[in-house]
Amino acid sequence: MLFVTCALLINILSSILSQAPPGEFSEVVNDLRALLNDDELICENIERITAKYNLEQFIPVAVREHQEKVLITKHGDLGNGYFLDPKQKISFKFDHLGKNVSDIQPCALDISMESWTRAIESALTNYVKKQYRDGNCSVYGKTFGKEQVITACIECHNYQRNEFWNGFWKSEWNLVLCPPNAEVTGTVKVQAHYFEEGSINLTSNVDVKQNLFLKNECEGAAEFVKMIENADTEFQLGLMENYQMLDSLLKGLRRQLPFTHTTIDWNKIINAKIVREVDLAQAIQDSKSDRQNFK
Repeated sequence: MLFVTCALLINILSSILSQAPPGEFSEVVNDLRALLNDDELICENIERITAKYNLEQFIPVAVREHQEKVLITKHGDLGNGYFLDPKQKISFKFDHLGKNVSDIQPCALDISMESWTRAIESALTNYVKKQYRDGNCSVYGKTFGKEQVITACIECHNYQRNEFWNGFWKSEWNLVLCPPNAEVTGTVKVQAHYFEEGSINLTSNVDVKQNLFLKNECEGAAEFVKMIENADTEFQLGLMENYQMLDSLLKGLRRQLPFTHTTIDWNKIINAKIVREVDLAQAIQDSKSDRQNFK
């Protein structure tokens, strides 16, 4: 019975932490520590839960002080805590708790896909630098039997704890090569958390599926990135329209202006209330004086 209870508690713990807002994982862990009052249970499971969270968040990591960071994703997971940096052609061990990098080693890539991977990596890196503030991307090429698949991951975040909000944008794209055609599937996700005098968590995502005609690596990479740009733009415009509708809805829930069509001057109301209280106090004092004189 105790084992079942612990297993259920671990599942609940994992579920809550997997939904932690971007940039606030540590804060949620500390809150759960205070609620559970069981550090041993948390310590036994926190590394596994943190690793899963980091993979889902595409957290960026600098390796060898390289200007362009690599993303921690399942596509670059080599097992036993090691990850691939396809840009530098290296592997490294990553500490999910301390976010430290160690044991950097050269790593060979799939030669049969290197020309396609490099072309897409170059085009996508230029796009991310141009369109994303502090954005990062990683491109992986893998062969599954006779099928060649290129996976591109993009991450951009903005954490403004002092302003009471955090947010991130991430997307994952799969390009299945079958020259002269290719099938593209992708997912774009945005999450924002506002927590000033309350808590509002906004999450939105969209799935994309499209076919491309590929002439060669250079033109194919350009077409692929152009498709990503169009999908990003369409998704962002849709978000703006939804936010405008939400703003109109919230305004409709507010109390309407009085018939004078002017806002209430609270200072006048407060001053009037003070005057009434002073007059009432004076009246009570006068009434006491009159009773004493009568006696």
